[in-house]
Parts: sequence; structure tokens; C-alpha cells
Amino acid sequence: MEVFVMSTSLGDEVIVMQSRSYSCGPAALATVLRNLGVNCTEAELAELAGTDESGTTMYGLIVAATSKGLRARGVKMELNDLRKNHIVFVKYGDTCHYTVIMSMDERNVTLADPALGRITVKREIFSRIFTGNVLVVERPCD
Repeated sequence: MEVFVMSTSLGDEVIVMQSRSYSCGPAALATVLRNLGVNCTEAELAELAGTDESGTTMYGLIVAATSKGLRARGVKMELNDLRKNHIVFVKYGDTCHYTVIMSMDERNVTLADPALGRITVKREIFSRIFTGNVLVVERPCD
């Protein structure tokens, strides 16, 4: 069963929570796709992306997004260039994780995190775990 959290402070936006310890990538992608109006589930995207117990590659997420009719590309990006609905790859210690940018200002970064829900972290702390690897997903006409 897929779980998702509706946050009133995010309006009608959805955060898809990961159902397995290794499914943060498909859950993050499902969050972005649902907020773009695309009907999908974490399980469907995990299958399309080739997710296994070791996780999901960014290439797998690109394949899943394009199979749903969207454009997707993996890019290296600076912190200041991040925008809403960018899926970012973070690393803290030995843990690698995908999460979704909801908003940023000069002090804080708000994330739609597939493991924790809606969270806000200090920008300084986020900059230490941000790898620079970003998945940008767009409608073909954007």
C-alpha cells in the first residue's frame, strides 16, 4: 500500500512517502509527477526505473519519467540554481538519498522528503550534503 501525506501548508501538493528503505528515488519522482498532474505510483515508477534493493540510478529515474511522457535530464547544478520540483541527490555519511526541493531562501531549504515528509533544513547544513546531482523533470512543452 502506498502512503502519501497532504500538507496544508503546501496547498494541494502531494508528498509520496517511500514504502521501502531503498525506494526514495521512485517516491521522489512520484511526488514531482503527481504535482505536475501525472497519475502514477511509487511502485509503478520503481518497476520502470529498475529499482532494486541497492536503490535506483538517476538514469533509471530518467527512463521512468520519459516513459510517463515527460522530459527528464540529470545535471550538475550549483545550490543557487535549484528550483521547486528539482529532485536532488544528497549524501550524508554512507547514506545516499533522493529528495525534492519545494522552496529555498537565503536561510532555509524546504524539502518534500520521501522518508521524512515536509522538512525544512538550514541552507548551510543542506549545502554540506548536496552532491550537485539533480534530476530536472518537465512537461514536454515547458
